[in-house]
Amino acid sequence: MKSYLFVSLCLAVALSQVSANCTGDCPDTEEIVWALSPSGDSCSVFRNKCYFIQANCVRKPALIESTKEECQKFCPQICPLLYRPTSGNYKGQTREFSNDCEKNAHICRTGETFL
Repeated sequence: MKSYLFVSLCLAVALSQVSANCTGDCPDTEEIVWALSPSGDSCSVFRNKCYFIQANCVRKPALIESTKEECQKFCPQICPLLYRPTSGNYKGQTREFSNDCEKNAHICRTGETFL
């Protein structure tokens, strides 16, 4: 009975830690996290571990942490010629892109994470 209560308590604490990482603001600290899709065919780049954890909170199956070299093998090479302008701010400078694919390809190639 005591072991059941102990395991239940440990599980409750673990779950509270996971949910605590899924909400709230992440720091702007730049400690890039490279991640592959579960199928291993697309790369995502996150400013730091907090953003990576938050993205995985809403993704099923979760992204898998990777290396820059492995991840960059799957950066988009060709984007549609669709004009849907988007922008992002990196180190105080705003950059414009013709669409989200162009922005994501740039992020994947350079590791510049836009907020």
